[in-house]
Amino acid sequence: MSNANSKLSPRILVVDNDVNLRIMLALMLAGHGYEVGQADNGEEALSLHRRQPFDLIITELAVGGKDGFQTILELRRGPVRAKVIATARMNWLPADFCLRMAEHLGAHSVLAKPYEPEQLLAAVRSALDKN
Repeated sequence: MSNANSKLSPRILVVDNDVNLRIMLALMLAGHGYEVGQADNGEEALSLHRRQPFDLIITELAVGGKDGFQTILELRRGPVRAKVIATARMNWLPADFCLRMAEHLGAHSVLAKPYEPEQLLAAVRSALDKN
């Protein structure tokens, strides 16, 4: 008998208030076989994750409402812990600071924008491969 779960694609939520970037990332990830959701901010991301948990959440640190740092903290405290990849714009706060802080809060990996699609895909594969 085959395992029914083997056919389920990992669920990824992309959180970014840059709608064009968010759509592009969602399309790229869907093209690689992932089931992808989208959120504009931290509150929306947490609400979606509570209703139907995601395996991985890719969040921009500088989003409206709850920022990425708050979102990561709440995700880590929740009953269903998703893995997190954090991204940061180079012109927001010093990128090094943001990325180190996100790692400290429990992000699996951090990427400074702009990053190459291959960098994101490698981070996604790495996060989803770790148990």
